[in-house]
Amino acid sequence: IIFAPRNEIELRNILYTAQLGLKNPIAIRYPRGYGKLLNWQQPVKTIKIGTGVCLQEGTNIAVLSLGTIAYNITKAIENVKDIAHYDMRFAKPLDEKLLHHICADFKFILTLEDGVIEGGFGSAITTFVNENNYPIKVKSLGVQDAFIEHGTVNELQKINGIDAGAIEKFLKTIQ
Repeated sequence: IIFAPRNEIELRNILYTAQLGLKNPIAIRYPRGYGKLLNWQQPVKTIKIGTGVCLQEGTNIAVLSLGTIAYNITKAIENVKDIAHYDMRFAKPLDEKLLHHICADFKFILTLEDGVIEGGFGSAITTFVNENNYPIKVKSLGVQDAFIEHGTVNELQKINGIDAGAIEKFLKTIQ
């Protein structure tokens, strides 16, 4: 199981879920830096393994995120119309039920992650689309497969073109 929480609440919920006992080992990806939520101390809830959530409805483009990059997407789509945003939460296992729904309803999927693109979450989504013969285009944005200098989270996101401004600009070019 590979889980990447989008915020502090999701992190607490997956830790709670994991301590209840799981059939498989779990890896929880959480980047360095600080949280953004002020009201993060909410009652904990269990998370069903392998499930994603819809954060915003739309009909034009489906943006699938994994992890805290969801914050950048939320900011980016404020100024772009009709974009759906799904937080997939799990890189493994993928929420295949949700993916079938997305692939049936959209002609373009953009995946975003704060990890390396090649062999990552975006590759898993592309494999799912291809294995199920969906006639849909998938584009993946994430960390380049190259040596990246050290920097703040914001600097590194800007270098890799996954900051909110770059995401918004990209979405406007494909509408």
